[in-house]
Amino acid sequence: MNYFKSVRHILLISTLVFAASCSQVSKPGNTADLANDRREARFSILQVNDSYKIEGIENGSIGGFARLRTLRRQLQESGEQVLLLHGGDFLFPSVMSKYLKADAMIKVLNLMDGNESAFDDNMMVVFGNHEFDDADPGVLLGRIAQSDFAWISSNTRYRSSEMASGSPFSDRLSNVHDVLVKNINGVKVGLFGITLDFQKQSYVSFDYDPDLRRAAINKAIADLKAQGAAVIIALTHQDFDQDQWLAREFPDVNLIVGGHEHFYLEKRIGKTWITKADADNQSAVLHDVRVLADGAVETSHRKIDLDGKVEKDVQVDAEVGRQLARLAEQIKKKNKDLNQVLGYSRYLLEGVEPAVRSRETALGDFLADVIRERMKADIAFTNGGGIRINDNIPPGPITVYDMEGLFYYDNELVSFELSGAQLLEVLKNSVSKSHLGNGRFLQVSGLRFKYRAKESNGVYSYAVEPADVEIKARGASVYMPLDTNKKYRVATIDFIWEKGFSDGYEIFSQGAGKSSPPRLDNGAAVSFRKTTEEAIDKLPNKTVTNRIEGRIIRQVQ
Repeated sequence: MNYFKSVRHILLISTLVFAASCSQVSKPGNTADLANDRREARFSILQVNDSYKIEGIENGSIGGFARLRTLRRQLQESGEQVLLLHGGDFLFPSVMSKYLKADAMIKVLNLMDGNESAFDDNMMVVFGNHEFDDADPGVLLGRIAQSDFAWISSNTRYRSSEMASGSPFSDRLSNVHDVLVKNINGVKVGLFGITLDFQKQSYVSFDYDPDLRRAAINKAIADLKAQGAAVIIALTHQDFDQDQWLAREFPDVNLIVGGHEHFYLEKRIGKTWITKADADNQSAVLHDVRVLADGAVETSHRKIDLDGKVEKDVQVDAEVGRQLARLAEQIKKKNKDLNQVLGYSRYLLEGVEPAVRSRETALGDFLADVIRERMKADIAFTNGGGIRINDNIPPGPITVYDMEGLFYYDNELVSFELSGAQLLEVLKNSVSKSHLGNGRFLQVSGLRFKYRAKESNGVYSYAVEPADVEIKARGASVYMPLDTNKKYRVATIDFIWEKGFSDGYEIFSQGAGKSSPPRLDNGAAVSFRKTTEEAIDKLPNKTVTNRIEGRIIRQVQ
């Protein structure tokens, strides 16, 4: 059986294999409503989150919206009703949205039902923190108004001025809802949305402090129950640990469809499943939801990879091509050629966030080497969160498009001194949230180290000891043990030096009105992007040859 025929049978098969991923809860909705209809009902949910490149990654060979449309169409052909839910982060950040103000993303999303002019009654999204990236509120409001699908937000408020207390986005736009109830196959399905308060803009406020968040969720659930919702789904964009908190504190929630992390996650808390898909539609999560005659709710799910085996929908793929052409025209206005080849890579350069934010990568090694060489330092590092390409560069050409992605924010380079003891604390913080793919994770040059990871009942702990770290100082030919009393010349990007405290690096607190280590460089602007492009140009045959070499070793205890 080929892939697409197998997809058509997913819903039939899933009724026979509920097994490990089933959950049952008592009926949360209006008892009288359920008493009127004791028939078993069933529907499906197709979940994605954190979508940045409309074409997918690795030059469109993996993921992308054209493959997602194909999957949704194939599922619909089975005869079942399918809700498409997006867990947030799609307007920004991406090279395309940077130049086209997220217009291209909405044009493609509006085709997820195959009709560019009709409203998609079965597609809902929640705000991600990056939806608020643009300081101009008109960009966000315009994109919402342009959307032929529903937005759900139970804890965000639009503010017309910084002094205003704000009001729900639903007060301004008809396709935004505080909560939403859908009647699916005779069953009322309720959804609410929660977004973390990571992005600060003057035009938005978040009910996200613990007490405010709890009140917002309680109100949302109460409103849904009052409307007779028999199934309650939380559509969230927040850290995985906060999704777990939600599941523990609010057992009436049948399913948490999440975003924010960029890799597949699943966990069951009590009777509630939490799931997240791989970013950029590399995968989707398919949920089968059944409401039994007694009102109990059962859910099962499976991950579906959207790789080269899945055909691209012709209509969506054509729109993707048009938007890529628009992007090329915009970049051309800046005297750049999107497809200009700047150099080559002999091996795969991994830049997807689950890689650069959790382990050593060849791309991270190369970028850290560039910093170390340019600033003539003993040691260099850069944070995975600052490597913005969220894509892999396959062996072959490195283009202007790749550089635009890598340096979505073009930082400057800085240098300073750290003692061995201070460096040890930096490395400890670097790995402290590696299981979550946190942006604080450092790619390094001039050193190598091991760290020990331990997990117990979902709680992770990490350890780095002085004996685990070796330094290869500038000009040295061999690695030497870390000397906690010695001063080392260190180089990194200005974001870390100024605002590293935001990622737990308390020593880098200049941006918090405190202090960071005194700079050794003269303060002249040194562009990270320009330095990298110059470094590639000087390589033999302009070819990057970095491969993973064991600079960062994770040991599981």
